[in-house]
Amino acid sequence: MPDSAVDINWFIDKRLVHEVHTSERKAFRGCRRRWDWFSRQRYYPKVTEKPLSFGIAYHSGLQVYYDPKNYDFSRLVRTELAIAAFVAKTNQQRKEILESGLKEDEEVNEDFDARVTLGIGMLRYLASSIAPQEEEKWTPVEVEVEFMVPIPHPETNVHMVCGCKICYEKWMLSDEGKRQHALGQLWTGLPVVYAGRIDCLMKDEYGDLWIVDWKTAAQIDSSLTFLDLDDQVGSYPWALWSIGMRVRGFIWAQQKKGFPQPPKQNKTTRLGRKFSVAVGQDTDYETYKDTVSKQDTAAYEEGLYDQFLVFLKNENIKFFHREPIMKTEEEFLQLQKNLGQEVLDMLREDLYLYPSPGRFSCDRCTFLVPCVEQTRGGDYLYAIETLFEKKTPYYLREEPSTERST
Repeated sequence: MPDSAVDINWFIDKRLVHEVHTSERKAFRGCRRRWDWFSRQRYYPKVTEKPLSFGIAYHSGLQVYYDPKNYDFSRLVRTELAIAAFVAKTNQQRKEILESGLKEDEEVNEDFDARVTLGIGMLRYLASSIAPQEEEKWTPVEVEVEFMVPIPHPETNVHMVCGCKICYEKWMLSDEGKRQHALGQLWTGLPVVYAGRIDCLMKDEYGDLWIVDWKTAAQIDSSLTFLDLDDQVGSYPWALWSIGMRVRGFIWAQQKKGFPQPPKQNKTTRLGRKFSVAVGQDTDYETYKDTVSKQDTAAYEEGLYDQFLVFLKNENIKFFHREPIMKTEEEFLQLQKNLGQEVLDMLREDLYLYPSPGRFSCDRCTFLVPCVEQTRGGDYLYAIETLFEKKTPYYLREEPSTERST
């Protein structure tokens, strides 16, 4: 036990804290009913959604590629190590689905074979076209960095404590809690901390630290103005700043679920061209030009591909984008105050739980079925127990993902 009740590091080392995470903040503001089921009661779908499971596997590969421990190896070796990690994780997911019996074996294998092909292509593209540019500016310091920092009260600036039922049960199950209870000592609550896991911590040429977060998506976001106010983009650098680290900002590192491939070949020659000029193919200017100039030379020299090549050159499909977002001390102070006020609301004992219906948010919500059932006055608990299971909180499980959370 610490000498002083304010020795928060002792509580953090023992993980005797009330943890607040970015996903919980978003859930709380989005729908309190969903937040209660997900964050407080810890219900999780029995089967991981397909996009998320791909993101988890792809993250395994990126973690290996950017791990500073592997940086003595050549880029080629690191690429193969990353691919091996990705394939191993994907095959583990494949095995779990096959053993569950929820889907036909043939369907599962076709799906996972496609995932393997996609992931390998993405990793090879990253290693050949993305990473070399990064390595000129950034040096990986560490991957998978877990953090827990105290959340100050927005008015007193003293770290917040929580006396909720979950925290009390956690304390009473600990050795120190049992000892204090036996001595008749009063319980004063557990520290409230902001916690998370950083994909990669990189250092720039000036020695400043940048938080890098990997995202995968069907398409690269065309507008990134939301990043200035994004919860994760602001709170992760704040967390490191709050404990005295020299952090400059956040890098939103997004990669398309695809990689440049040769153009599709038409079944028959169309308008003198062997290859498709359809917009939306996973190809780029260099790959397309190389293919048609070598495999349809006459049409290429005649200029039949010129218009499409101009399109690709000017409107080239983006397969990756890196967006650095710098943060200032003034922003950190405001972020800290906003976070504290938000957490005070979460910890209120008289907090009323109600749904927040929305056309798009409800369609994507994993709790749609039990929520509708509860609203109708039906047996929503049966739906919860059938479709979900209580698990250890996701942040205690090793499932980092590149999939963007919504």
